[in-house]
Amino acid sequence: MTTIEIIRKLKSSTFLNEDGESYSLDFKLGLTNDELEFLKTKFPSNRIANELEEILRETKGWEGYGLETAYFDSIDEFGFTELISHSVTLGHDGFGNVWVLEIKDNGDLGKIFYACHDPAVLVIYCNTLNEFFESLVEFFQKPVDNYLNDVHEKMVTDIWSTNPNTYEITDFRNSNGDLVSFLNLFEGDNWIVADLRNKKNRDGFAWGRFGSNQFTKRHPSELVWVIQKKKKGFLSKIFGK
Repeated sequence: MTTIEIIRKLKSSTFLNEDGESYSLDFKLGLTNDELEFLKTKFPSNRIANELEEILRETKGWEGYGLETAYFDSIDEFGFTELISHSVTLGHDGFGNVWVLEIKDNGDLGKIFYACHDPAVLVIYCNTLNEFFESLVEFFQKPVDNYLNDVHEKMVTDIWSTNPNTYEITDFRNSNGDLVSFLNLFEGDNWIVADLRNKKNRDGFAWGRFGSNQFTKRHPSELVWVIQKKKKGFLSKIFGK
């Protein structure tokens, strides 16, 4: 099914939650031409990709179960620009965790990420809007065993505990000469590099490993982040801990 076909199916469907109670999604109206033209001024390059514009003409989102709110006109609401410079927040879970669609500098659509704040993990959720909506259909039809729950409840814990896809900056610099001009912006060895290039769904990294005030910098075009390790305190420096 196309993405619009999936949305129309969701509009006309009734589902059962984990307790066996029925519900439907409260869809909002789509945007008018004037509203779309105004929204474009907020997007990179003043452009909304065709697929997203088609969705916005159908509906700007809904309120309901699972993803308690889904608003597809929420450009840059996510706020963590050090992780994703421009994005549309596709959905909230009601606990501060979100699904975000990356918007590239030219307005093209990037990957969809699941951004968890506790634990502080960023996961590649899927690659396209169609995949995203297909996963929602599965979630609404099978509220217990589904892909969304697997990422939301299991993968973030696994990633936080193992912190995969991260490397010491010295080692990473030596094996990634194509990124050296970016990596050379960071002096010393007190940095970790997270690399999600060529990674698949469910892959991610623990973006908040070193605390809420850590310094993080995203590569301008690649799925590469440099994160400053936690600074040592005065006593730690003295005693070498």
